[in-house]
Amino acid sequence: MKNQTIIVPVRMDYKTLRDFSLFDTFILRKQWIRPTIFGVAFVIFAIICFAATSKEQNWLLGTVMLLIGLGMPAVYVGMFLSGVKGQAKKLKLSRKVYTLSFSPSGVHISNDLKPEEQVDLEWQKIPAAFRCRNAIYLYAAPTRAFILPDGQGDASPDELWAMMEKHLRKGRARNRR
Repeated sequence: MKNQTIIVPVRMDYKTLRDFSLFDTFILRKQWIRPTIFGVAFVIFAIICFAATSKEQNWLLGTVMLLIGLGMPAVYVGMFLSGVKGQAKKLKLSRKVYTLSFSPSGVHISNDLKPEEQVDLEWQKIPAAFRCRNAIYLYAAPTRAFILPDGQGDASPDELWAMMEKHLRKGRARNRR
C-alpha cells in the first residue's frame, strides 16, 4: 500500500442508504424472522382451512388468512423502505455527508452535514467492519455505522479493506461479498 493515510469523503445517495439499511436490518439484526414466522403461520392456517372441508366459509376464511399471511410481510418491508426513503429526503441526500481518514493509529471522522466535534476511533475499539458488494460498513458502535461506498476514497476499496483487516482485531473485519 502506497499511502499511510486513506481519506474517504463520503457522498451519500438514496440507493446507498437503502442497501445499507437492508443489510443492517434484515441481515445483521435478523429482523426478517418475525414477519416470516407471522406469514408462515397464517399460510399454514389458510391451508388448514382449505383442507378442512369443502364448505364455502372455509374457503373464504382460508383466502383471507392467505392474503394476510402474504400481505403483512410485504407491507412490513414496504413500510420499512418507505421510511428509508423518507429519511433520505429529510437528509437531502446526494451530497457529501462525512469524511473519514484512516491511518495506522486509527480512524478520524468529521461530519460534513453540521458542525460537530470531530471523533477519533482507535482500531482496537471498533466493533466490526463488513465488506459488501458495493460498500464497506464500518461500525463505530453497535448502533452507529459509517457507510463507505466503493470508489469514493483516495485509494481503491481493496487497499482500504486491506488496511482494515490489518488493523482491526481478529474476526472484526468480515467479508460479505
